[in-house]
Amino acid sequence: MALLFAFLPFFPVPFCTRFYCPALVEPSWMNRSFTILMLYLAMSWFSAPALKAQLHCGNVELTPNTPVQALFSFDEFRDYQGGLILSNVATLRVNIQDLAIPDPQCSWSLSVLIDNNPSSGTPAAEWEELSPYGFGAGNNPTLDILEMRVRNNCQTSPLNGTFMSFTNHGDILDIIESALPVTPAGSCTTNVNGVGSYLTNPGEYTFNLDLRITPGFVFDPGIYMITLRFNLEENP
Repeated sequence: MALLFAFLPFFPVPFCTRFYCPALVEPSWMNRSFTILMLYLAMSWFSAPALKAQLHCGNVELTPNTPVQALFSFDEFRDYQGGLILSNVATLRVNIQDLAIPDPQCSWSLSVLIDNNPSSGTPAAEWEELSPYGFGAGNNPTLDILEMRVRNNCQTSPLNGTFMSFTNHGDILDIIESALPVTPAGSCTTNVNGVGSYLTNPGEYTFNLDLRITPGFVFDPGIYMITLRFNLEENP
């Protein structure tokens, strides 16, 4: 799943009065292509069966909805300052099954980690630079311009409905924390983490994801990338 964000520069329009109007000389930027800032956001999904055998649960599965691509164009002052929101960019579907002999200790956690590929030399607090445009002031986009919100009908995540941001590579947001007491499906309350499925309890085992980006005016034009890595696993 990937999102493509494009930011177009904001240019003021000359102000005219009854007695005076500045000469409408074609500015230099009209003779070339627009300089844009493109932020590419990839998402990946991991669930425990691919990582290790289960101890207390049977199948532990995280399934996203259909892959999505979107393009954000920032061409108005209020968009730069107030940001734009992309709602329902992804839907996370959780499916937790019992072992053949059910274990009452079966529970799970769900988290998301931000990855800016530091092996490429990316500073910890910035987006990975893929392609710069022209010459800038050395101000690459910082991770904290991206905010993420999760929500579902039963508000099972303590983060439900709140936009949360990242600061550095490797930062983790816990959607459902680990090491919590088992809260069974059907409770429709915070931290439901027992056996259950989005098929039978969609209000608890389905998470809708919204994103907001507020770029401001300080970043260099170019193409940049980060990855959000969602991880579902059984609690030990």
